[in-house]
Amino acid sequence: MKTHNPFESSLLRYLTAQQLTTIQSQHIGIAGAGGLGSNIAVALVRTGFRHLTILDKDKVDASNLNRQDYTLTDIGKPKVKALKQRLIAINPDVEIMAHESEWTPQTADGFFGKCTILMEAFDQADIKATFVNWASAHAKHVISGNGMAGLMRKSPMTIKKIGNIYMVGDQTTSITDGNPPLAPRVVQCAAKMAEIVIDLTLDIPVLT
Repeated sequence: MKTHNPFESSLLRYLTAQQLTTIQSQHIGIAGAGGLGSNIAVALVRTGFRHLTILDKDKVDASNLNRQDYTLTDIGKPKVKALKQRLIAINPDVEIMAHESEWTPQTADGFFGKCTILMEAFDQADIKATFVNWASAHAKHVISGNGMAGLMRKSPMTIKKIGNIYMVGDQTTSITDGNPPLAPRVVQCAAKMAEIVIDLTLDIPVLT
């Protein structure tokens, strides 16, 4: 009989044993560990996901703390290492593959080859598009964030499905337009992206 640590045992108040087993069988890839990626990872681990591969080349900066799931004590640390520590603190039985590296199509299979669902959580528009194009041909499902900035000029968050790609966000706002990236919008987008992972894993219809 499978045993669970206290955190996972508590999840059985909300999930059936079969649901938790199904969740724990998935291997999720997260490309980017910033505002979207760090919040996605925390939401997934808190829901019972054990196997994550996370890639990011950056270190934590003070300017990240307004929307990314890090603290003052993480400043200067590689994001993937700080995030891995945080996830293990939530569930010590998680298995996190943390890659402090830049993503390129040439090295992609070595990072995300085992993942069943891929999450695009990069900042730069060109890298986002390149990753989504690559991921759509290499994973069953791809979930991407697009448009979650803004204080005054903003639109509702939506989910748009194109083939095996789920695009989450308002599809318009960008920090290059003078819209600040703030926690309420960024975390909202990350939460919607994590919710799609749960829906796909448990065969729940994704509302688009």
